[in-house]
Amino acid sequence: MTPVLTAQAMREADRRTIEDFGLPGFTLMETAGRGAADAIARTYGPIDGKRITVFCGKGNNGGDGLVVARVLYDRGAHLRVVLLAGADAMTEDAAHNLRLLEALARQDADGRLALPRFESLTQVAAFTPPDLYVDALLGTGLTSALRPPLDGLVNWLNDQPQPTVALDVPTGLHSDTGTVLGTAVRASMTVTMAAAKAGLLIGDGPEHAGRVEVISIGIPRFVLDEAAGHPGCAWQPDDATITGWMPQRDRHAHKYSVGLALVLGGSPGLTGAPVMASLAAARIGAGFVTCACASSIQPVLALKMTAITTLALPETADGGLDPDAALAALAPRLEKARALLVGPGLGRHPATQTFIRRLLTRTDLPTVIDADGLNALAGHLDDLAEQAAGRWILTPHAGEFRRLAGTDADLTDRIRTVQTCARRWNSVLLLKGLPGLVGTPDGRVYLNPTGNPAVATAGTGDVLAGLCVGLLAQGLPPARAAVAALYAGGAAADAYTTHRHPHTMTPLDLLEELPRVLHTRFRPLT
Repeated sequence: MTPVLTAQAMREADRRTIEDFGLPGFTLMETAGRGAADAIARTYGPIDGKRITVFCGKGNNGGDGLVVARVLYDRGAHLRVVLLAGADAMTEDAAHNLRLLEALARQDADGRLALPRFESLTQVAAFTPPDLYVDALLGTGLTSALRPPLDGLVNWLNDQPQPTVALDVPTGLHSDTGTVLGTAVRASMTVTMAAAKAGLLIGDGPEHAGRVEVISIGIPRFVLDEAAGHPGCAWQPDDATITGWMPQRDRHAHKYSVGLALVLGGSPGLTGAPVMASLAAARIGAGFVTCACASSIQPVLALKMTAITTLALPETADGGLDPDAALAALAPRLEKARALLVGPGLGRHPATQTFIRRLLTRTDLPTVIDADGLNALAGHLDDLAEQAAGRWILTPHAGEFRRLAGTDADLTDRIRTVQTCARRWNSVLLLKGLPGLVGTPDGRVYLNPTGNPAVATAGTGDVLAGLCVGLLAQGLPPARAAVAALYAGGAAADAYTTHRHPHTMTPLDLLEELPRVLHTRFRPLT
C-alpha cells in the first residue's frame, strides 16, 4: 500500500524532513535529480551521445531539472538547458545548482553543455532538435491557467515528435485533481518525487503523465504515510495487500461457514443484472448464494442459474414488489445471510423503492447498495446515515452519485468529494470510473490501480457489486471488501485485454477471467 499525496501534503513531508530530521533541501534536490536521471537512463538509454533539452523554471522543480542535466552531462549526453529565469530569481537550492552547472559549462571543452536563457518560441524552434525533452518548468502547486510565455512553450513542446519526460508533474496539470489548467505537457513518462501525486492518477492526469515512476528522495516512509492523512490524499493498494486481505478457508469449512450472500435484484426486462451479481458472488468465494427476485421472473432466473438458489418475492398488481409481503417472504433468508446486495435490475417502481427503504431500516446486515437500490435512496440517504453505521457499501457511477449528492456535486476533485460524502453518509463509498475510488467513514480513500476501458460495458457494475457482497459474506469488513472487489475485478479486466481486444469483453468474460486471476495473483504462498 503506497500513499498518494496532494501538493500541500508533499510540502509538509518536505518540511518535516528538513526541519525535524535535519536533511537539507539541497540534499533532497540532489537525490531527486539523480533519481530522475537514473529513471531517464533506464528508459531512454544508453545516454552517452544523446541530445537532451531540459526546460527549467525558477522553482525547486527547475532545480531538479538542473541536477538531471548535470548528471546526464556527466554520463556523456549533449545538454541544452533552457532557463526561464536567472539565479537571482530562483529558489536558493535551485540557484546553487545553476551555479554548479555554470561552472561545468566554463570547463566544457567539447561543447556538450549550453545554458541559453529563454527568449522566444522562435529561438527555441531554431535549436537543433534533441532526442529527448525534459519538462522541469513548474512541478506541483499550479492552481490557475498557464500564462504566456509558458502556455505557448507547452503547446510547442506538445507538437514536437520527440518524447518528453516530466519531472514530478507535467507543467499545466493540477497536481491534486488532474485538471488541465489551460494547457498541459503531454509527457511520455513522468518521474515523480517521493510519492505519487493525486493529479497524475485521476482526471486528465493519466493522459498527460504517461508512464509514472516514483523515485525515493530520502523522505522517511512514515513521514509520507502521515502526510497521506491530509485531505485530498489517498492510498493505492497492491497485489500483496489484496492477497493478505482475501478470505482463506480452513479444512473444516462448509458452505454456510464461508458465507451466505443474499442478492436482491431483477424485474421484468432486467433479468441479466441479478444473474451477473449472483454469479460474481459465487466466483469470489461465497459458500451459498441466494437470489431473491420478483415472483414473475423467478422461473427465468432459476433456469439461468443452476448453481444459485432463487427466492420468489410477492408483487403488487401493477408489477412492483409488495413491501409488506416481500419483507415477510425475505425474513427467513435475512436471518441466515451474512451479507446483502440490494439493487441490480430491481427497477424503479414506487412500491419497489418503498420496499428497499423499509428493508434497509430493518436489517443490520453488511449491505451493498447498487443501481436501483441507490436510486431508491436518492433524497433519503442523509436521513439513513445513522442506520448505515459504516456497514453499507454504496457503488454509484457518476450519474448515480449526482442523484445521491445533488446535481451540482463537484466531481472535479474526486478524492476530496469521496472523502466528504463517505463521512456524510456514514458508509463505504465506491465511486466507479477510471480509476475507481473507495472512501470510508473515517476519511481514508483508496485509489484503485487496476482496470481499463474494457469495463465500459453493461453488466460489469453488477459483477462488481456481486464481488463486494461475496467478500462481505466471507467476513471481510466493508472497506476491505470494496477495495478488494474493485482491485480483483480490474485485474481480471486487465488479464482479458492481454490476449483479447478490449472492446469484445462482456461481463461473462470478466467472470471467466476471475478464477485465473485469483489463482495467479492473489493466492497466498504456502
